[in-house]
Amino acid sequence: MASSSAAAGGGRIAGASGRRLLLLCAAQFMLIVDVVVVTVALPTIRADLAIPDGRLPLVSVGYTLAFGSLLVVFGRVGDLFGRRRLFLIGLATFTVASLATGLAQAEWQLLVARAGQGVGAAMVSPTALALLTTAFGEGAARNTALGYWAAVGSGGAVAGQLVGGAITDLFGWRWVFLINVPIGIATLVLGRRLLPESRAEERPALDVAGAVLLALALAAATLSLTRYAEGGPTVQATGLLGLGLAAFAALVAVERAHRAPLLDRRVLRTGGVARAGALLLVDAGALGASLYFTTLYLQVVLGYSPLAVGAAFAPVTFLIILISPRAGALTTRYGPRRLIAVGFALLAAGMLLLARVPVEGTYWRDALPALLLLAVGSGLSYAPIFIAGTTGVADRDQGLASGLLNSAQELGGAVGITVLGAVATAATIGTDPVALAAGYRAGLLTAAAVTATSLLLLAGSGKPHSRTWGSGKAHS
Repeated sequence: MASSSAAAGGGRIAGASGRRLLLLCAAQFMLIVDVVVVTVALPTIRADLAIPDGRLPLVSVGYTLAFGSLLVVFGRVGDLFGRRRLFLIGLATFTVASLATGLAQAEWQLLVARAGQGVGAAMVSPTALALLTTAFGEGAARNTALGYWAAVGSGGAVAGQLVGGAITDLFGWRWVFLINVPIGIATLVLGRRLLPESRAEERPALDVAGAVLLALALAAATLSLTRYAEGGPTVQATGLLGLGLAAFAALVAVERAHRAPLLDRRVLRTGGVARAGALLLVDAGALGASLYFTTLYLQVVLGYSPLAVGAAFAPVTFLIILISPRAGALTTRYGPRRLIAVGFALLAAGMLLLARVPVEGTYWRDALPALLLLAVGSGLSYAPIFIAGTTGVADRDQGLASGLLNSAQELGGAVGITVLGAVATAATIGTDPVALAAGYRAGLLTAAAVTATSLLLLAGSGKPHSRTWGSGKAHS
C-alpha cells in the first residue's frame, strides 16, 4: 500500500520514507555504475589474467547480458512472491558475486562471477523501483522520489567512467568490484530493517514458459547487438538475432494461450507503460551513443587518457544529479509531457552542437557546452518518463512495469551504440582524425534526428483527461 505520510508536505520526503528512498537509490546507483565502471579497468584486467582480446568484451557483456535479459522476469517474480524478499536475495547475490569477481584468479572465474553480478542486479533493480512506486502514492511525493531515482540512474551511468578510472589508478582493478562488498552488506542490513514487504494480493502462478522465452529472446537480441557493435562475425551476430526473433515469436504464441501471461497486455495498455518504454529506449540510446562518440573524440582525436575522459564527464554527472530531482517536482506542476518535450529538444540541440566540433577543437570551448546541454536534457527528461510509465499502473503490477521500463533503458543503450555506431562506421573513410571526426558527426546527426522525431510519441498524449501525460495539477 502507498505510504500516506510520504505524500505529506507537497512532495517533501522525510523520516522513514526518506531513509527508504535513500536506500533504494543507493542500491540502484551501485548497479548502474557497475555497468560501465569496468570499462576503464579492462586493459589492466587483460594483462593480469591474460585474457585474449577477442574474449575481453565478455567481462562487460556477461554482466549486462544477465542484467538486461532478466529484468522483466524478476520484476514479475517480485510482484508475485515479495519485492522486499527478492530485493534482499538479489543484494546478497550481487554482493557475493562482487567478492568472487574481485578475487578471481582465472578468466572463467571472472566471467562466471560477472554473470552472477548481473543476475543479482536483475533481482534488485526492478524490485527496488516497484518498492519505491508502491511506497509513494501517485502525485507530488512519488514524482519527487522518481526524480531522485532518475538522478542516480542516468547520473550513475556517466559517473561510472570517473569512478572506474580513479579506483583502478589508486587501488587496482580488483577494487572496482570489491568496493561493492561493504556497500552491499550495509545496504542489505539496512534493507532488512527499513523496507516493509510488498507483493500483489492476487498471485497467479508464474508464467515459467513465458519467463524462459523472454529471457532467451532478450539475451540473444542483446548479445547480437553487442557483436554487431564490436564488429563481430556477421554470421554469428545474424544467427543470434534470428534466435532472438524466433524466441519473441514463440513468446507471443505462448502468451496468447496463457491464463496469466508474463507480459500482460493489460499492463502494457495501462497508463503510459508502452509509450514511456519507447521514449526511454530512445533517450538512453541517443544519449549513450552521444557519450560514446564523445569518448572516442576525446581519446582518439584529442588524445585524452581514460582517466581524463572520466573527469571530462564529471560536469555532466553533477548537472544530471542536480536537475533530475527538481524535474520530478516540475512534473507535478506541469505534467510529464512538457518536461519530456523540453528535455528531448535540449538533447537534440546538444547532439547537433557536438556534431559541429572541429578536429582541432578543445574540450572547454567545443565539447563541454554540448555536454552540458545533454546533461540538462537528460536531467529534465528521465524522471518524467519514469513518472508517466508508472502512473495509472496498479500496485500489483508495479514490478512488471518497472522491469519493462528498466529493460527499455538497458536495451536502448545497446541499440543506440550499435545502430548509430554502424552509421558512423559507414560514414568513415580512412583512419586519420579528419575521417574519424566525420564518422562521429554522422552518428551524432542521426542521433539528433531520431531524438527529435521521437517527440511524435508525445502527440495526443497531453489530453486534459489523461492523468498519465496531461497537466501535473490533475494528479498532484
